[in-house]
Amino acid sequence: MQPSFLITLTSENRPGVLTAVTTALAELGGNMEYSAQAVIRDLFSMTLAARFPAHRTQDVVQAHLQDVGRPYAMDVQVRCMDSSPMERRQRQGQRYFLTVHGQDAPGVLRAICAMLAQEFVEIERMYAVPDGPGCFSMVMILDLPVAMDLLGLNSDLELFSALNGLSISLQDEKEYDATELPRNLLPEQISPSRSL
Repeated sequence: MQPSFLITLTSENRPGVLTAVTTALAELGGNMEYSAQAVIRDLFSMTLAARFPAHRTQDVVQAHLQDVGRPYAMDVQVRCMDSSPMERRQRQGQRYFLTVHGQDAPGVLRAICAMLAQEFVEIERMYAVPDGPGCFSMVMILDLPVAMDLLGLNSDLELFSALNGLSISLQDEKEYDATELPRNLLPEQISPSRSL
């Protein structure tokens, strides 16, 4: 049985770092099946899921990636995954986009996440960036249950936004327009692609 690992990498962002990662995977005989990569405040970060030949242990994979990534001061974390074939979980509800703009303050994200969790909403992806002094912009891609109180969630979000000086919008993917976002939150990162 081919082992599957979830691999998290952080390093200095310099030319060649992604080449080093993909070369190391090839040398290990790894097959990358899922990946997400970003540069955050000049640090390269990547999370990937890959399948390896049966003789490649977790320790071997981690040691080889750390060795190849040493010139980039790379930190490597490797976690074993279920050995069953990787199959994307089917979305149970509808995809919605939650956008938030406004004054940054401790507890804002925690409160929003708590409201979503109370309604059993899954956060598929999240992007957040500074947007001027003391302000931020954020987009969450959500999977909303079919039988949920959408009006109630909208009401809670509206009240929270009014009390905290925020602009919050919850739209389904047919209504969502990424071009309205601040330019530093790249639309191509968060466009409503069904391949996510």
